[in-house]
Amino acid sequence: MAVQLIFCVETNKKADTDSIYISELVNYFYVLNNQIKISKVYMGTKSKYCSKEIIKEIEKKTKAFVIGETKVIYCIDTDEYEKNIEHQTELDNISQFCKENGYDLVWFCHDVEEVFLDNKIPDSQKVQEAGAFRRKKGIQQIPLDKLASSVMRIHTSNIMQILDKYLERK
Repeated sequence: MAVQLIFCVETNKKADTDSIYISELVNYFYVLNNQIKISKVYMGTKSKYCSKEIIKEIEKKTKAFVIGETKVIYCIDTDEYEKNIEHQTELDNISQFCKENGYDLVWFCHDVEEVFLDNKIPDSQKVQEAGAFRRKKGIQQIPLDKLASSVMRIHTSNIMQILDKYLERK
């Protein structure tokens, strides 16, 4: 059966940084065919996770995909959740929102760059670093255990645990 995966990402359409890491991972580790459609919703910031604009965009993409099932996957940086109560509260709220709506939550501890590049990247360099990651095939250097964690620890994500539910590994 056909499936559409809608990735809701924190980046904006112009920068598209988070999507580069995610698409590199999907293309490298998973079998893709014409029964799988990958879509993106750009939130711009995770604080817009439940805004009318984002909900409307998810609904629009879901309705347009009439040949199968749609799965919504929120991809969220945890930020400094263990030190900052505001970050923890926001993460808890997003997690609850995902549960209530039947969406999956992919987390990157502390952010997508820490997971894929092993360090924090200044905002001004994120586009450049994501492009370099793609060009240098950086995905081939990442240990799988970093991408399939069940525990939030620095430099880890649960992304492969979520994707394994819907995609077949190569």
